Amino acid sequence: MRRVPPLWGFHRPDGSVGVRNYVAIVATADAVNPVARRIASLVKGTVPIYTAFGRGMKGEDGQRHVRTRAGLAKNPNVAAALVVGLEPKSAQEIANLVAATGKPVEWIAVETIGGSHNATTEGARIALQMVITASRIQREPSAISDLVVGVECGGSDGTSGIASNPATGQVADWLVEAGGTVILSERTEIIGGEEILASNAASATVAEEIRAVVTRTQEHARQHGIELTNLVADNIEGGLSTQEEKALGAILKGGTTPLQEIVGSAEQPSKKGLVFMDAHSPGTENITALAGGGAQIIIFSTGLGNPIACPIAPTIKVSGNPNTVVELSDNIDVDVSAIIKGEKSIAQSAEVLYAEFLQVANGGMTRSEVLGDEEVAISGYCHS
Repeated sequence: MRRVPPLWGFHRPDGSVGVRNYVAIVATADAVNPVARRIASLVKGTVPIYTAFGRGMKGEDGQRHVRTRAGLAKNPNVAAALVVGLEPKSAQEIANLVAATGKPVEWIAVETIGGSHNATTEGARIALQMVITASRIQREPSAISDLVVGVECGGSDGTSGIASNPATGQVADWLVEAGGTVILSERTEIIGGEEILASNAASATVAEEIRAVVTRTQEHARQHGIELTNLVADNIEGGLSTQEEKALGAILKGGTTPLQEIVGSAEQPSKKGLVFMDAHSPGTENITALAGGGAQIIIFSTGLGNPIACPIAPTIKVSGNPNTVVELSDNIDVDVSAIIKGEKSIAQSAEVLYAEFLQVANGGMTRSEVLGDEEVAISGYCHS
């Protein structure tokens, strides 16, 4: 067992532990996004959670939007939440889900409070008190076993499967060894490599479930005339040649421990260890789903570079591309290009990433946090 330096986190009423201490301002639909933004702009220490759509959505789409918005507010990194709705029903629905965690939550509705100006004024008053109260919460001793860590890759190139993904996977193994939970995701990214995940499943049931994720995704694509096996232009320019090559590199970031369970988009894992989240692959959508499922920290492996991060979960950018770490130096937190240059092993570079991870867990800021390169996006129905 690796020695882990002391970790300090914010303990929540439901027993979870945050690495940040935000007050979330949650818009239930795009019609009230401006109100949520204004409230957050007036009160330091708040984070606005808003995205397109939300109102009038039905079925699986509607369930995912509610689950994700509520999940982001339920994330252990959030100390309290204010839900902003157009009308009371949608606001109460999300507020009730958040209240189950025991953290403070209130809601307002623009239609019943007298318009957007009144909603902004009252919302700012509520948020002010929430931030004051949250600021009194002190970090206390915690452990790796308290953490859920999402692993993501974007802008993949020929270096991703050789450097940044394997280094991330090594860290994932260390986290699982210490009792933590690691969420691998991106359903289309595993097509062509699903049998490796299935062979590493903790049970025959889990193996069949991971195969079913791919089968379902491929069938959905066929029904809509979508070709999922074509690499995007930047993947090809970056040196990737086939979907299978991309998949074999992508699954490396999950490490080598047994796959314990499959969860849906923005669903919280029920087991420790390696978990697969059946969620959309585009970067912003996927990190939103990971944080909605409770990930307090995200490790984002990138070859060609991608600046986006999640406003709720600090997102560590790691790259093994020698050009990217220079050209996008403002956006890359961890440089593992020494693997490509033959100067360090994967394990040695993983030590660098692990050290940065521990710093971030204890409050150190990522570059995306400092720059504000953060966004929320909730997926639509299509299995992309």
